[in-house]
Amino acid sequence: MSEFGQKNSKALRIAQIVFGVIAIVLSFAIIANPGSGIATLVFLLSITLLAAGAERIVVGLLPRLKTSSRICNIILGIIVIGLGFSVLAYPLSTALVLVTLLAAGILLLGVARIIQGITNKDISKWSRAALIGVGILSLAISFIVFAHPVSGVALLVFLLSVNLLIIGIESIVHGISGRKDMVTPTSMR
Repeated sequence: MSEFGQKNSKALRIAQIVFGVIAIVLSFAIIANPGSGIATLVFLLSITLLAAGAERIVVGLLPRLKTSSRICNIILGIIVIGLGFSVLAYPLSTALVLVTLLAAGILLLGVARIIQGITNKDISKWSRAALIGVGILSLAISFIVFAHPVSGVALLVFLLSVNLLIIGIESIVHGISGRKDMVTPTSMR
């Protein structure tokens, strides 16, 4: 049996199904209460910043580093912890920053798709047209988000919930099938 045909252990399969169900339930919970989605993002961002800052401080306290490196790590750790607390203190501002970053990312992706659709002569006309269309749609969405940040918050929550839903479904499918990888390309055997 090839590497792709091997089955995962029963415990792993059960875990995949359970975590998949949890992800789907969270997805529907975020759809039902969008505020919880933003609150979750803000909370996770603050926890990440607090943990990263604490880690920098611990690294700065290690005696094996040069004094200048230790001081830089400690200072950066304190700054990052400060950012973590500011995220907790100002969740609305944090949500608006996240929405602005989302809009900027969508804008750049749109521009990249349009450029790829115009310049890539190696793909079919249909694919090029699709790339340009998706690029224009991405630009339109980013302009809407920039113009109406509340719409951006709704979009961010929607993307979070869809992402959780897809992850949940994929996890359940992998758990039920028991395969390590759902794709068995013959070229990789």
